[in-house]
Amino acid sequence: MGKSLARLGVDVRPEERRLTLLLAASLFLVIAFQYIAKSIRQATFVDTYGATSLPWVYLLVAVCSYPVLELYVRSTGRLSRQTLIASTQIAVALATAVFWWLYGQAFSWVPVLFYVWAAIVFVVLVSQFWSFATDVLDARQAKRLFGLVGAGGLLGGIAGGQIARLATGFVGTRNTLLVAAGLMVTGAVIAFRFPRQGAFSDHPESPTSQRQKTDLSGGGLALLLRSPHLRLISLILLLSVVVAQIVDLQFNWAVEQSTSSLGDRTARFGNFLSVVSLMALVVQVFFTSRVHSLLGVGVAMRILPATIAAGTLAMLFCAGFAPELIIAAVLALKVGEGGVRYSIDQATRELLFFPVPSAVRMKAKGYIDVVLLRSAEGVAALILLPVSFGLIDPVETGFISLVLVGLWLVVAGATYRTYVGSFRDSLKDRTLDDVVSINLADVRTVELLVHSLGSADTRQVLHSLDILDKNGRGHLVPPLLLYHDDAEVRRRTLQVLASADRRDASSLVERRLGDDNPEVRAEAIRVLTEFNVVDACALMLPRLKEVDPKVRAAAVVCLINNGGESMKDQARLAIRDMLLDARPESRAEAVKAIGAIQGTEFVSSMLQGLDDPDAGVAREALHAVRRVIERDGFNPLYLPRLVSLLSDRRLKLDAREALVSFGNDAIPILAHFLGDREESIFVRRALPKTLARIGGSQAACALVASLTEAEDGFLRAQIIEALAIVRDEVHRSGASGQLERAVETETRRYLGRLVELVTIGRLTRSQLDGPLARCDWRGQNLLAQMLAERMEEHLENLFGLLALLYQPQDVWAAYRSLLSDVRRLRTNSLEYLENTLSGPLRHNVFAVIGDLPIEQKLRMAARDFGIDVAPLADTLRRLLDEGQNGDADARALSVAALYAVHVEELSDLHPWVSELLASTRDPLVRETASWVAGHLEQASPHPPSRYGV
Repeated sequence: MGKSLARLGVDVRPEERRLTLLLAASLFLVIAFQYIAKSIRQATFVDTYGATSLPWVYLLVAVCSYPVLELYVRSTGRLSRQTLIASTQIAVALATAVFWWLYGQAFSWVPVLFYVWAAIVFVVLVSQFWSFATDVLDARQAKRLFGLVGAGGLLGGIAGGQIARLATGFVGTRNTLLVAAGLMVTGAVIAFRFPRQGAFSDHPESPTSQRQKTDLSGGGLALLLRSPHLRLISLILLLSVVVAQIVDLQFNWAVEQSTSSLGDRTARFGNFLSVVSLMALVVQVFFTSRVHSLLGVGVAMRILPATIAAGTLAMLFCAGFAPELIIAAVLALKVGEGGVRYSIDQATRELLFFPVPSAVRMKAKGYIDVVLLRSAEGVAALILLPVSFGLIDPVETGFISLVLVGLWLVVAGATYRTYVGSFRDSLKDRTLDDVVSINLADVRTVELLVHSLGSADTRQVLHSLDILDKNGRGHLVPPLLLYHDDAEVRRRTLQVLASADRRDASSLVERRLGDDNPEVRAEAIRVLTEFNVVDACALMLPRLKEVDPKVRAAAVVCLINNGGESMKDQARLAIRDMLLDARPESRAEAVKAIGAIQGTEFVSSMLQGLDDPDAGVAREALHAVRRVIERDGFNPLYLPRLVSLLSDRRLKLDAREALVSFGNDAIPILAHFLGDREESIFVRRALPKTLARIGGSQAACALVASLTEAEDGFLRAQIIEALAIVRDEVHRSGASGQLERAVETETRRYLGRLVELVTIGRLTRSQLDGPLARCDWRGQNLLAQMLAERMEEHLENLFGLLALLYQPQDVWAAYRSLLSDVRRLRTNSLEYLENTLSGPLRHNVFAVIGDLPIEQKLRMAARDFGIDVAPLADTLRRLLDEGQNGDADARALSVAALYAVHVEELSDLHPWVSELLASTRDPLVRETASWVAGHLEQASPHPPSRYGV
């Protein structure tokens, strides 16, 4: 049975079968009763008063519905849902028997009373059923099962129509009511079979809850006014009801014109309603689930208004050009309208309420069912009153339908946007100020600025220095700022003192010649020269022999940049001595000095500093390279060494900053290293963020191009994170097609790991929790644990790619909800993504995250991606082969596969283990292969493997 339903696009899980069957049976009986009663209702009213009088009874239904339904809700608020459904159906059965007696009295008012009563009862029964269904099923279950449950109702419609036709022929129209009452009694019995679990509660509700649910006129309206989504749902339902009443009037008119007696009319209504239900059943079984899964709720919402528009246009065409076909056109319109309304549209209307919280949903649905829809029927009655007065005929009301359908389609588009937005919102429920003009003539302002120079906030100090300097108040800056902790403050203070000609601070400036920062030292030399205190070179020459390496480095920079040849030669000797000094601090100051020397004379010395065994010296060399590049421009001589330093965890960040300073000119070279599989994987993993820090369209394109070529999962994760940094550039470069292909590749890798995990016998239905394999892997083998971890990495990479294509905050909120233990959050996540994604992208993503049993995921992997479950030996042999020349990830899995060969005692794989031992260059793989090969040799001769080769 499950396979047959699956071929029809219906996915019923084993644990859902009993509940689904009970729901379908209950709806079958409700709709069968409705169609029997409807056939009798329509036939008796039209036979007594004529179809053109229907607007009056529509109006009467609208007027009577609210007080009756309000009284019903208030009187039943304390009952459990199960008891409420059963007792209501028994009461309906008794009332139907009363009408059987009244029809026997030949009162003229009975058809009117029965029409109004039946209309109200239909609302109660259907609303009760769907409220219960939306409580016991979540949005994902509803999307899968509503089609099948609704099919039960449609079968009930077929059966009800035919029962009305056949029973009328045998026992007459009046006695058919007793058959309908019997169906209600059966429905009450089934209601008591509903499971007492899940969202369903068999306990009476609290008085507070009761008051909330019965305060329909006030609280329900307030909910609609506060929620744009509920307002739009209400507007759609209002338009739907008005248009349905117009079509119903046209249908009743057509039946009246084509029949002549009460028995004929009852049979015609019953027969035709069966045809409508049959049409709806075909649509429900073959199209509803597929439309929801493949096209989404947005398309499903538009099918009914589009169908009515097409049928109405056909009817109006026949009225103008082929009057003999007008009856057939009206009947075809009713078939199309009913066929879609009671299948796709019914399930879609219920789905629209799922983003609404459960408590709000119940109250809002109650208000809509009791007040709004009844008001809509009143509006329809007022619109159709001209028909009762003979001003227009039923066919001409089609023009009104077309106007309303146009508005309906517009509202449907807005409703779909709020539907997706509501799911997105449910997932989430989880600089210096601009400078104002400154009046430095104001003493208080000047005091404030001077006071700010002592602030702990470096930005505030620099800001005050800038204002004082630009306004000619540099003489107010205290020279003691030359001892500030921040190098930029010290350098900026030197500039302000020079601008203000503060020669009185020369001694303090001279002390900055030994500053830790080379830029501060260079600025101090410039300021002393500008003060003309002494010739800078003459001042610095004796300092080449200073013990303090900072002072010696300052002298070297000054003399090489500004001195004569003799001075330069002495400075060169000094810096070579510093580079050969055993003390790391001396070598560090030497590379700092090289960074401040103009020209390329000391490139080899700088490279020597980059290779220094002391991390502190190498770090200072990286900073110096960065200053040189920022000052002199691109120099490719440094690039290879800087790239290699990315593999050193101590220097990676500083090497990255140095590489970023090269700008766009470095991107082609960095992209080459990123794609080079012979390069260290640690270097390659550090390059994506480096490219992202450079930024721009060229970097974005290089990252996108490298995405599909990266075999290492962690490297792909790094590329995806880097692309998130340059996300705007990625969109401007039009790379969405490449990103979607990357999603497909990530899906293929995920499914491959899933199949491998199943192959090694370490994954069962109970362990596949959504898209992840969850269990205590400590009791499993190493390979199973690693494969499960890879599946999780692929899932995260997939969402990282989606975050590049859609709003990142929404996508990551969906990711967190998908991995949540709260079923409602996981359901909302899937619903949001299903209605946000489209086409092949949605297919690929849901192959991973779809709430499908493991068997279906395996079939999808084989059918759509060519990934089949293979024998264990073949899978392990493939993993061994991939480990020979693969990346770090493949080699790690190869080690785990080797261990699995040992655990499973697969002696048939001994040749492949030996081949791996001979060919691998990875020491861990070689050591593991040697150990496993030794154990396999000791185990030989061994019985043939139970897995085979």
